[in-house]
Amino acid sequence: MPSDDRRRQILLAALHEFADRGFTGASMASIAARAQISKALVFQHFTSKDQLYADCATMVGEPLLARMEVEMTSGASPFIIPINALHGIFDTLGPDRTAWRILHDPTVPDTGAAAPVVHSYRERIARFATCGVTRFLTNLGDTDERDIDALIGIWTSAVDAIMNWARNHPDETADDLTDRFGRLINTIFSVGTTR
Repeated sequence: MPSDDRRRQILLAALHEFADRGFTGASMASIAARAQISKALVFQHFTSKDQLYADCATMVGEPLLARMEVEMTSGASPFIIPINALHGIFDTLGPDRTAWRILHDPTVPDTGAAAPVVHSYRERIARFATCGVTRFLTNLGDTDERDIDALIGIWTSAVDAIMNWARNHPDETADDLTDRFGRLINTIFSVGTTR
């Protein structure tokens, strides 16, 4: 197998192993087994589990953050951006949403090759959340810093929960998921407006 193809095979196996077992639960041996190759062959392409995780995070993070940048700067209404951002995540990750877990694994060490890569993606995602929530509330006339902070926490937790649900329902397309969660979000935010 050509070297680039072998490297991609290992990265995909590692992506699933890390998503299923976390950084601490995965091993180079388990990644090799999932890729159906020898551990020595994994080490020919990646110097360590830490470096392999960093490369997996980059493989996921770069296209995902590029898409989020497009959605957040599209000029769409602040009330449409949350749905557009979710659609961008669903569309970029495709039917295999395990990749979301790579960027949010709490077992990634604070030092080593993976740490700065994962930390950078988390910071960028957090900035998007902060920007989106601030614009959303400001357009509703709410500039209270604690309200903004509270909604950022709620939105971030909601996105994690949505991605976990989406991961367990790979049969749903990006459009299906966008319709479902767009409908649910609109329902939640409209509660009480007609009473």
